[in-house]
Amino acid sequence: MAGVMRLLVILEEDSRIKLELPNGIPSSVDEVIQEIKNFCGLTNDIRLQYKDADFGTWVNLTSTSELKDLGTLKVINVVPSVTLFLEPVEYSVDNANFQRQDDSSMSSSACSGDTLPVSSPSSDTYRKEQWPKVFLIPTFSHSTETQLRDGNAEYQRSQVRLTPSSKMLSNILETLADKVYSYKSYPSDADFSEVAEALTQTHPCLKEPGSFNHSYGWKQRLKTKMYNYRTYLKSHSSSSDELTVNTVKRKLPTDAHPAKNIKKPRRAESNHYPSLPFNETPESMEQERVALLSEVKKRNNVQTIRQKMAQTFSFRRQEIVDKKTSLHEMIERWPALFEVHEVNEEFLRVTTIPLEARFMQKLDEKCSELIQVVRKKGGAIREKTKLLPIVETDTDTTTKRVIALKCVILNMGESVEDLIKEFLVSEKEEAGQILQQETIAIFVIRDAQAATKDIGIILEGQEVVNKLASVANAVAILLGFLYALNLEYPKTLKLTFEYIQKVFMELDPKGMATKVKKLYDQLYNRA
Repeated sequence: MAGVMRLLVILEEDSRIKLELPNGIPSSVDEVIQEIKNFCGLTNDIRLQYKDADFGTWVNLTSTSELKDLGTLKVINVVPSVTLFLEPVEYSVDNANFQRQDDSSMSSSACSGDTLPVSSPSSDTYRKEQWPKVFLIPTFSHSTETQLRDGNAEYQRSQVRLTPSSKMLSNILETLADKVYSYKSYPSDADFSEVAEALTQTHPCLKEPGSFNHSYGWKQRLKTKMYNYRTYLKSHSSSSDELTVNTVKRKLPTDAHPAKNIKKPRRAESNHYPSLPFNETPESMEQERVALLSEVKKRNNVQTIRQKMAQTFSFRRQEIVDKKTSLHEMIERWPALFEVHEVNEEFLRVTTIPLEARFMQKLDEKCSELIQVVRKKGGAIREKTKLLPIVETDTDTTTKRVIALKCVILNMGESVEDLIKEFLVSEKEEAGQILQQETIAIFVIRDAQAATKDIGIILEGQEVVNKLASVANAVAILLGFLYALNLEYPKTLKLTFEYIQKVFMELDPKGMATKVKKLYDQLYNRA
């Protein structure tokens, strides 16, 4: 099918989104499912239903031929089957006494209203996904769900709101806190607002009278619950390094102040400070690091290196965040991290988002429109864009990507030359001297016929990678290095990298700077 197709997607009873497919309906149902999962940030298995005109009811979607523009789809979560393997265990009186004491203490805590997380993160796993585009309210306890169902029905009939009991209120807040923590340990004010609004939209009987958005009180309660939740995990969980690292006891004497040198995610790093794997210590991880150095020297050993880099991720990440290790030392201690494929892998570990694939997809998505929007602007931007090549119908994708990236830089009021340094082969010696003075840069070496001979990245005056496929690839890999090494964005290119982060990579898209938001709206929110 051709042309833009618009679909209404029902995620839950009170949660609906509008999905636009610029290339029409995909050829298979699996592709439609993938489009919906990508757009909504869903990770679980789903199936789709459509409203059948003949029977007037919802029917499983088995062919995309049933879909039409302005049609409606319902998302059905697929619950995976679970197989239990039961094995006999030895039972002793001591075990029985211990279990009874444990159950008793747990019941006492729950009844006293203390913050008791529904579940705590596994000690040998990391966060697997970013904050979703659409926050779906989790399922509460059976008792709470029953009361909410009845409350919602009554609200629909008479607009009478439900007043939750203390037990129900506790269950709602604990379940929400657990869900929020699965994405972020330190959610922002905007995140809390989003969750609170999603709660009152999903369960309208919980709307609050007198609140400008019917959910402000829930937002404040959830903030308090998250603080208590983190406090509980600090003292009860063995996998809470990202929380305990900011306690005064863990800080250096010079930083022994609660608000000083706080180590928190700043750019949507899902795994900013992960805990070491279960039963691992800094000493055992150091042994793995040394073993990794030997593996790097072997040929055709990519798979083994990848496994060991994944195994030592938390140890390496803590070292980077804690010690702010110098680049020279990082190259010596972790040489594999400076291979292109490992930069991609490390970025995925830190953010849960694929690096080059996502970057190229989003860059290509609005490449032509971006160039047109920026070229239409007046003043200094127009004069500078006149120096860029004209995009023709036969212009290759690589060239269009470079022009688009330069347009982003110029639109942000920043200088292309601060990021991309171009030299001729005959200027190689002079280029080396110039690049040694650069903190962050991409270099391009061309011959006399303007053919590209080499593209690489400079960090702190050192060439860390070369022979890259294109400038666009270099920009993506540079972003990967900034995340992998926990480096700040260069001040002269701060807005450019914020645009790349929030728009191309869709990492923490809330709270864009004015120039970033304006360009985003011109491309994505045009009437």
